[in-house]
Amino acid sequence: MKHFIKYNAIGVLNTAITAFTVWILHEILNWNLELSNFLGYVAGGLNSYIMNRIWNFKSSNKKRSEIARFIVVFVCSYLVNLLVLESSVYILENAAWCAGITEFISKFMKPTTFASFIANVVYVLVSFTLYKKWVFKK
Repeated sequence: MKHFIKYNAIGVLNTAITAFTVWILHEILNWNLELSNFLGYVAGGLNSYIMNRIWNFKSSNKKRSEIARFIVVFVCSYLVNLLVLESSVYILENAAWCAGITEFISKFMKPTTFASFIANVVYVLVSFTLYKKWVFKK
């Protein structure tokens, strides 16, 4: 239970770092969505590895193999994230049944930024499971 609470606290921080980075790069600086999303996840991912290794799991595993597993999970989780991101953008921009939702979202942010938030939720679920079961497993 202790690991779960710490993991979620770290996850909140990672999500904030990721979302803030994406928001600044895409919403404010108008950078490309995919590049902004990727850089946001790199920033959140670095924090995730450091905080989980040192504070949450207090890992004593060999760093080299642990980092390799972490990178594999990061890449796989990110690819799932990218698939959800692109699908969400497509639906928000093209689905007739979604026009009202897209119009409402547009009052607060770009629909593409909202799509990145949806993709982030999926990323968190996938990465948590794989980090716990494989990367930081003793």
